[in-house]
Amino acid sequence: MTPPSGFEAGAAPDRIAYENLFRYFLEGFERHRSPLGARAFYPGLPSWHGKAIDGMEGFSRSAPLWGAWVRSGRPRVFRMSDGRTIDLADQFRRGLVAGTDPASGEYWGEIRDRDQRIVEASDIALSLWLLRDQVWTDLREEERERVVSWLRQVRGKQVWDNNWHLFPVLVDAVLRSLGREGDPTGSADHYARFRTFYRGEGWFSDGPGDVFDYYNAWGIHYQLDWLRQVDDSWDEEFLTGVRTKFLSTYRHLIGPAGFPILGRSVCYRMAAPAPLVFGQQTDPATVSPGEARRALDAIWTYFIQRGALHGGNVTQGYCAADPRILDNYSGPASALWSTRSLVAAFSFPEASAFWQTAAGELPVEKGSSRIDVEPIGWRITGSRESHAIAVEILRNQDAPDAPLAGYGLHRRVAGALLRRPFRPGNRKAMYGRRRYASDEPFCGCTP
Repeated sequence: MTPPSGFEAGAAPDRIAYENLFRYFLEGFERHRSPLGARAFYPGLPSWHGKAIDGMEGFSRSAPLWGAWVRSGRPRVFRMSDGRTIDLADQFRRGLVAGTDPASGEYWGEIRDRDQRIVEASDIALSLWLLRDQVWTDLREEERERVVSWLRQVRGKQVWDNNWHLFPVLVDAVLRSLGREGDPTGSADHYARFRTFYRGEGWFSDGPGDVFDYYNAWGIHYQLDWLRQVDDSWDEEFLTGVRTKFLSTYRHLIGPAGFPILGRSVCYRMAAPAPLVFGQQTDPATVSPGEARRALDAIWTYFIQRGALHGGNVTQGYCAADPRILDNYSGPASALWSTRSLVAAFSFPEASAFWQTAAGELPVEKGSSRIDVEPIGWRITGSRESHAIAVEILRNQDAPDAPLAGYGLHRRVAGALLRRPFRPGNRKAMYGRRRYASDEPFCGCTP
């Protein structure tokens, strides 16, 4: 499958270009899905979770895109390039029913402590909420009970002490929105722990200590935006203020030539504009629809031009696939979290300001800047002339730049023999350098 048209260098992607992009991912899922549709087995480097979970991610990380498309009022029946049609709501329903039925050959399995299924349950719950009028109301009562029973397994389970605390909170909010009994104590405890990670000016550490990266964008604020949509009363005053403060500095990190990548989960890179896409509606005085649209256009064009799409999927790297920077918890479908910016965009109707307003300019296109985000120790600089953006990690000023370890033969052989990934991790290179720049990514960019 070739990357979709409309994202050529110098192009201004229009509605048709984004429809082509949606079709690209849908056709990728269709090519690789399991017979009952509860999994999709994309080719690529496996995760340490095993084939079943990797396949589950193929479904769970595709479904929110379908849900956003339908929820916004776009047609639920989508025409593929070969003339076939796909009923998006029915496709989700079939996978959901099969995945939550213990008697099914594609049952997703029991959820345990720190289980990757907790993460995927959150995306599945979100998709169900988005498609509730098309799917939930059409399920038989026994099917509903199996769905609820499977999602409720997240209750009481231990999670990794970071952004994971938000996953059971969203699952529970969705269940309550569907009229099912909630878990107020469990949700309150998870959320209270998450609140302790707040460091100021809209930024959170991804766990105890001081761990700052783009999980603030594609993990934390993305999750909080959906939580507020499912339950608009949830911690309203705090989250409203936090969102506005975050957008005021975060918007300076996105440029027409990428962004200064750092931290883990690099393969989610195209999700970076998601907070701006949501923010143009919630905080238009901070982020205009034109700026948000420009951010989405620029990021997807930049990365598509550099090898980010292949075979109906997102490649497992920064530009093209790159095992040096692919975390061992990431499998072939993990990088589909890159579509989170598209999920945000497609959640708005075609008649909305986001889709109807002409793309504007990004902050770095308007002028050079230097911004200190004191609570996290970042200095963000942008050059209007070159459009380059850099992040200086002030606490790393005296540290030598850590080299990027390679994915050598011994790692590949060990992985093949033991059937688990032995990729290098490269955490020091991801977090320990003094400077990260959009025009000189620490991981390089060789499409």
